[in-house]
Amino acid sequence: MTLRTRPSARYQRVGDGEHSEVFRRPGSRWCIQLFTVDCPELTIRKVRDEYHYLRQVYAALPQLLPAQRLFACHPAAHISETVLVKEWVDVDTTRPLNHTRASDLPAACVDDLHQFIGVTRELLDRAASEPMLLPDIIDTRFQNLAVDTGGRLRLLDTNRLINTVALRALPPGQILDPDRRPIHARLLRRLMYLQAAFAGATRRDLADDPLYRRYLSPAVLHRLFDESTAHGEPI
Repeated sequence: MTLRTRPSARYQRVGDGEHSEVFRRPGSRWCIQLFTVDCPELTIRKVRDEYHYLRQVYAALPQLLPAQRLFACHPAAHISETVLVKEWVDVDTTRPLNHTRASDLPAACVDDLHQFIGVTRELLDRAASEPMLLPDIIDTRFQNLAVDTGGRLRLLDTNRLINTVALRALPPGQILDPDRRPIHARLLRRLMYLQAAFAGATRRDLADDPLYRRYLSPAVLHRLFDESTAHGEPI
């Protein structure tokens, strides 16, 4: 990855993504995210619009999204010429959601998870007929959806939402091919894991769920159950 600019020596590198790096001054309430010169998809408008979109659709969870503001030297700037200033979130590293159950979390966080699952399911339901966007909860390290040290659910990176064109393009009666659409399959798999781990859904519940059956065949559902369990997220 190549950054166009670097922060001053007072900043420490504290994280990275596929096309960005995150820096913070020790003790600061804020951090900065800088994007690489080879970031192919993000634009200033996309970052701002998608953050506003998430604020709207997850309004029932006002603490979910860290505050952020994107600064650009001019409106036509490339994303690598911008600085995204974000609220710093202290993550509770003892409670990663792929190694935690509802009984290990504060009641407020369990309630957050139930609301998050409900809103995300609603977006997924509407995606069959409307141009919805879905949050990126599919990162392999399971770090984007996290619990903070105050015991609340947080969505840390809001810059790469998942479009639903492939879901709307399915002809009536046709199911999603997980090999051709791995991103959507991983999102469905991760959402089913959240329901199993934090809302008590069983494999039978999920296999009979009309929302998942709309997109997945029984064989693919059980394949995703097994893949989730093999990745340490048992369903």
